[in-house]
Amino acid sequence: MIDWPQDLVDDIARRRSVLFLGAGISKNAVNDAGERPKDWTEYLRHAAQHVADSTKCNEIVGCIDANDLLTACELVRKHLRNDVFKRILLEEFVEKRFSHAEIHDHISALDSRFVLTTNFEKIYENRANHIQQNTVIVKSYHDADVADAFRRTQRVVLKVHGSVDSPENAIFSRSDYARARTKYGHFYQLLEALFLTHTFVFLGVSMRDPDIQLLLENYAYRFGGTRPHFMVMSRGSVAPAVLEIMETSMNLHAVLYDSANHHKELADSLKELRMLVDAARLDIVNRQDW
Repeated sequence: MIDWPQDLVDDIARRRSVLFLGAGISKNAVNDAGERPKDWTEYLRHAAQHVADSTKCNEIVGCIDANDLLTACELVRKHLRNDVFKRILLEEFVEKRFSHAEIHDHISALDSRFVLTTNFEKIYENRANHIQQNTVIVKSYHDADVADAFRRTQRVVLKVHGSVDSPENAIFSRSDYARARTKYGHFYQLLEALFLTHTFVFLGVSMRDPDIQLLLENYAYRFGGTRPHFMVMSRGSVAPAVLEIMETSMNLHAVLYDSANHHKELADSLKELRMLVDAARLDIVNRQDW
């Protein structure tokens, strides 16, 4: 089981945290056919098979094999017609009807005011709204009024890369990242504000995302000496030397767990975290220390 740092428990209890969910959390979901949502590598390989030209298809697969996923994304977007790209996205993340997993309930029960996600599908926000009686506001990076959600008291899920509800606005390729940073720079300013004022807890997130890398590195070097954010990751997924560099350059504290049995230890540990946070909140109430 994960030995959760007390600072992290306290920050979640006081709602001074941001839970950041990646594809690893969605991997816990399953549909009636026993399928699980594809991660980015799996999805790109699937999308490449829809490119009729074998040479172009092989170019995409070569980029995936070289772990150059951004270029692979760019080529998929370039070689597929927009209507085909949209159809594949909807087929994979809507029509397969994935159901929530226990881990989604544990995350929702932590009752963080801010939950951010790079996932296009809607598994978490749908489940959270069910549990919390449709009180969770869902916003995407391109919404004109996204800043309003930061000032209010309601719980909010922020779709950092967009949603299947609007596939044409999905941040998918290298040019999509550049377009978003240029056209929606105000959203990234809001994220920077959260990095300064809240503790981020990354769950199921790959540090290959250029947005996350840039934000963390800017925060680490501009505000040296500040408390670290937390990266919950499977043990052995990153070489020790690389992990040490990540912790230093991005001001992260790695929290490790065993990924066996579809990341069961993570789900069990989040259940325990939920109980620790509930106890901390009760203590805050008893001491009137808010």
